[in-house]
Amino acid sequence: MRAGRLVTSVVLIASGSAFGLMAASAADAPAKMPARPAAVAALASFDWTGFYLGVYAGVGVQRSHGKDPTGRTGPGEIEFIGQGFTGGGTAGYNYQIYPNWVLGLEGDFGYLGLDHAFRDYFPDQRFNSETSWIATVRGRVGYTSGPSLTYVTAGAAWVHVKDVNDFTVFGGPRFTSSRTDGGFAVGTGIETRLGGNWTAKAEHLYVDVGDGPRLPGLLQVDKHRYEVMKFGVNYLFGNKPQAPLVPHNWTGAYAGLVGGSAVTSTEGSDPSGALGVINNNGTGFTLGGIAGYNWQLSPLWVVGAEGDFSWFGLDHRSVDYFDSPASLGVDTSWLATARLRIGYSAGPALLYLTGGVAWVNLRDSFRGSPDIPGPSPLVSSTKTLSGVTVGGGIEAPFFIPGWMSRTEYLFVSAGKGSTMSSAGDLFRADHDFHLFRFALVYNFAAGWN
Repeated sequence: MRAGRLVTSVVLIASGSAFGLMAASAADAPAKMPARPAAVAALASFDWTGFYLGVYAGVGVQRSHGKDPTGRTGPGEIEFIGQGFTGGGTAGYNYQIYPNWVLGLEGDFGYLGLDHAFRDYFPDQRFNSETSWIATVRGRVGYTSGPSLTYVTAGAAWVHVKDVNDFTVFGGPRFTSSRTDGGFAVGTGIETRLGGNWTAKAEHLYVDVGDGPRLPGLLQVDKHRYEVMKFGVNYLFGNKPQAPLVPHNWTGAYAGLVGGSAVTSTEGSDPSGALGVINNNGTGFTLGGIAGYNWQLSPLWVVGAEGDFSWFGLDHRSVDYFDSPASLGVDTSWLATARLRIGYSAGPALLYLTGGVAWVNLRDSFRGSPDIPGPSPLVSSTKTLSGVTVGGGIEAPFFIPGWMSRTEYLFVSAGKGSTMSSAGDLFRADHDFHLFRFALVYNFAAGWN
């Protein structure tokens, strides 16, 4: 289903955006494997001031909700899920405040391809909330530690949206509203020098463009919200002399803390396919530990094995739009992954792809909607699901010697839970998760700089 398509998309996106950067920095790469320094070296200073242009590619995630603003069809909501490709161009200006702080203004415009049509659990009305493009204008405030810039960003956002309310299954009309909605974007990221005037970045944005108009048929998508993960490359104009990138030998063990935000894209349905779906796009946080080992195969290439175990705090119940007794709840408790990494070493920064297996412990709960009078029982199933995970990120020096900071995206497809029965209705949920994570790791190898 959709998970397989997204796994392929993520691999292609990450491959194109991360490994496409190699051409920009190959000329600046060390000619041979660097020897491990005997002591921690001071991070060289870099000048970030100037105008820059760039391109980006990544993943967008749908988090929109819809409801009947009159309340006549019940208290339920439509929850839109789905993910798609995003990519476009960036322009901005940095101003470095001596010695470590950087202020900036950035704008971007790009494609945002979210389109996941579905039929509601009951009475089978069709819905969709599509996007075609996204633009933002944001300020940035960052702290630079050597060749890397860790920053927060916030500003205005615009998304072109088309909401769909489709009654054709009943022989009725199909209503649409296509327009550009405005709102805000906030996020954080890491940008690192690649050599010369080139930089690479990984950035996570939360985007909220608010309410749409009320469509005939009582639907109003009143919460247009999106999560966007972007991987990009920028070119900083100007002929300022820069300190050379310090070669690193990445071989060694590391451990640290990892955490961030998460979104579930869970779709529940009758296993027979006779009824529609109830979606769940709840959000939460994750926090835990991470450990791994890197092997540097050449001056440019690093491979590694990594594992992590985290508290996973997603707990959200979605109530069916028309049929308010029917609901789907997803409550996660922990997450673990075991993954391989392959990375490209740009001096002290590592641009990497990662993939492997994942385990998620969760509880699904379901309330059916019987045709006979009487309350529907709330049933639940607790299970540890196993699946696959893929993603990518950037790891770069933190301002404390020996420590590295990381910005990372992981897609987890954990598969289907148990079939539940409530008042004769059968239901089974299929679970996808999007993790936007940040980590601080300490490298135990002697002489790491």
